[in-house]
Amino acid sequence: MNRVADFFDTLADRWDELCYHDPEKLNDILKKTGLRKGLRILDIGCGTGVLESYLLPHSPRQIVGVDLSPAMIERARSKYATPVVDFRCQDVWDIQGETFDYIIAYSVFPHFREPEKLISHLAGLLPTGGELVVCHSESRDKINRHHDKHAGKLSEGLPPVEELARMLSPFFTVGAMEDSDRLYMISATRKQTF
Repeated sequence: MNRVADFFDTLADRWDELCYHDPEKLNDILKKTGLRKGLRILDIGCGTGVLESYLLPHSPRQIVGVDLSPAMIERARSKYATPVVDFRCQDVWDIQGETFDYIIAYSVFPHFREPEKLISHLAGLLPTGGELVVCHSESRDKINRHHDKHAGKLSEGLPPVEELARMLSPFFTVGAMEDSDRLYMISATRKQTF
């Protein structure tokens, strides 16, 4: 069994009560990105579908939400009755041969053991000009302290945004960045491939 999936399965039924996601911060993050009408969006580690209520007002062509936890996906599916949203109990590594215009990794990046390999994989799912957003609606310090206390064995920690920008640079041009006591986010656009 997958330890990450098992851990989040145990929390799925109370996840929305346990975790507060500040609407002002989420809207602020999305405003700093190239989110616009008609995009095909991949929401990595979508959990119970927290982001979908923020993404749907932007009239996406489709949102694909993936998560390892069957219980989280079941919860997410119960919230949204629209064909625009496709929730999949799937590992992002298993997504092959699909293209997205916009990929968002909200509150999930520290759970990937090989961040540079993940970035390379995600770059392969985006066309030139496609956008990758890595974000948290809390500060890096707060996220890392929380993970050290509650999910240490399941988290690699969130790197300083400058370090993440360096990891992104082979495939992406970095745009907006914030690593403050308020939130953490980086937005990057897929470079042209040759």
